[in-house]
Amino acid sequence: MEMRIGPRLAGWAWLGGLLLLAWLLVMTGCGAKAPAGQELERLTIAFQVWVGYGPLYLAADKGFFAEEGLELVFVDEELDAARRDAFEAGMLDAEAATIGLLVNKRAVGTPVVAVAEVDLSLGGDAIVATEDIHSLSDLMGRRVALARDNVGEIFLSYLLHEVGLSLELITIVPMSPDKAGQAFLDGEVDAAVTYEPWMSKAIARPGAHILVSSRDAPGIIVDILTVREQIVRENPAVVRKLVRGWYRAVEFYKANPEEASRIIGPHFDLSPQQYAEQAAGLYWPTWEEALEDFGTEDKPGRLYEVFDTIALIKHNNGRIPHKPQALGALSPGTLRSIYDSEAPTR
Repeated sequence: MEMRIGPRLAGWAWLGGLLLLAWLLVMTGCGAKAPAGQELERLTIAFQVWVGYGPLYLAADKGFFAEEGLELVFVDEELDAARRDAFEAGMLDAEAATIGLLVNKRAVGTPVVAVAEVDLSLGGDAIVATEDIHSLSDLMGRRVALARDNVGEIFLSYLLHEVGLSLELITIVPMSPDKAGQAFLDGEVDAAVTYEPWMSKAIARPGAHILVSSRDAPGIIVDILTVREQIVRENPAVVRKLVRGWYRAVEFYKANPEEASRIIGPHFDLSPQQYAEQAAGLYWPTWEEALEDFGTEDKPGRLYEVFDTIALIKHNNGRIPHKPQALGALSPGTLRSIYDSEAPTR
């Protein structure tokens, strides 16, 4: 697995934006071929390397997006600050990212909203600890390796918040998730927040164990599809095409995992088996499950609570200048409307 959040290098954002523009001028859609007599609408999308986003490639290569009337242009931009600037400049249309990144963007006024739930970490992320650490409270005063402003920090902060503890009571040793796992394995820290495959490597340390994994606490590490507000407002039809294509791919993967892994794997330089193994630590919700998690503005689903809690924690930890609200950042109406006029394509 790769890091799902890049460093916040605001000083380089303008350069990232220029590079992004150059990519947009030369990149073409993946596997997009319009049905006879139909012109495809085009959307640009960016995301960091993460196997959970694999169904986007599947939907493109299988022609699901094209059948919906959409050409999806994949933009290679790992730096979140550059993607944020591209959204604000109208150069980027959509993004697959963690809900924590949506919190970051909304906190600085980036005009994007969440339109679909993509995946949940289900055992792929964890806190590994020494044998004398039996609970979250045992982490107080101990050295814990994790990546700052990363899904690992969000996961640990969220768990501590739920039991009335603070990240400030822990000695944080900042490093990337792979190095965090290695530092724990080498005995340099008492615990580490990491993910596979480093999670499995880290517990090879004598006496080590998994203190809490995302399987024990699902729903904290969530990936979503976000789209520029202007597009959601002025062209909701093209957003429905994007979301329908995504859920068609999810259904296809669940029904045909071997074929789907053969299609997706090369996009991540993985064999089909390697891709399937890495994807085993996550869960792709169906459209119906995502509807429940989004809820409505009148009866919000659990994603509202997750967003607001992460925003509170990030603001308290000084990670964001303002605390955005889930209301307005999530667009449940978009998700609910994608099959209003027709049944889902199976």
